[in-house]
Amino acid sequence: MSAAPILYEDFVPGALIGERVEIYDAEQARRWQSIFGEETEAGANGAAEGASMAVIGMMRGYLNVVTPRPPGNVHARQVFRMHGIPQPGESIRIVVRCADKALRRERKYVELTVKGSGANSRALFDAVLTLIWAA
Repeated sequence: MSAAPILYEDFVPGALIGERVEIYDAEQARRWQSIFGEETEAGANGAAEGASMAVIGMMRGYLNVVTPRPPGNVHARQVFRMHGIPQPGESIRIVVRCADKALRRERKYVELTVKGSGANSRALFDAVLTLIWAA
């Protein structure tokens, strides 16, 4: 039996939705390098790869915490701020909260914050996702 999708009414501004740990592991690095290259000059094993892993972690955190989602949502806007680069093998703790929700022009907007921290609670990123919620 599948769970009912999260509805607009379920979002509570200020409330924790959930958290998850994503690991910047060798398999993720291999997939990134298969697209962008395995050489240091291509960004492999460096800041470009690590920054990409932060964005991937943020999106995976959102997608796995805020679930099940109703079909038809629109990812309307995103702000992403880097504070540190995750290192290979590092666990990234991702925390998702509802920042706000509002009805505008008969559309249901939801604003979520997604924060990521690494080893010893080192700040890695914070993001704000603005979504038009379908249900």
